[in-house]
Amino acid sequence: MTAVAPSLPPYAHINTEALQCIAEASQRYDVPELLLHSILMKENGRTGKYSTNKDGTYDLGLAQINTRWLSFFGRYGIRPDDIMNKTCTNVAIGAYILKYNWQRQGHDWFKATVAYHIGNASWTPERYARGYRYAKDVVQYWWGFYRYVEAVDAAQQKN
Repeated sequence: MTAVAPSLPPYAHINTEALQCIAEASQRYDVPELLLHSILMKENGRTGKYSTNKDGTYDLGLAQINTRWLSFFGRYGIRPDDIMNKTCTNVAIGAYILKYNWQRQGHDWFKATVAYHIGNASWTPERYARGYRYAKDVVQYWWGFYRYVEAVDAAQQKN
């Protein structure tokens, strides 16, 4: 795969390596790059770190990949340590999951984002409400990133 130019400069917890991983994963899995950035911003994960969930599962790395996915990706030789500690592996898995959700949710990025947070099964009203709030926050980040990119493009066209 040829190198892909990231749409954004480093920010918050996203460094240059992560930017390149995001751009490449976006292209590889055909997911909107700025949406992927928005999910990573909302998740607020870190390479090499994990967070504990109330249900006893863990979320790993930058894209906060839930341990429920471990057996699926394990079939392809991807270890939990890889998911938590390898930025590009983690981001690629996040992009894969997002695209998988998009396909399962009728090619709807909003619903795919809901599913990224709560999964595809048992969308009870309470769970859906939680996923909806999550997706709404992600969309706010997405619009913010989009406005930033548009402003940078407009400024570059003036020069």
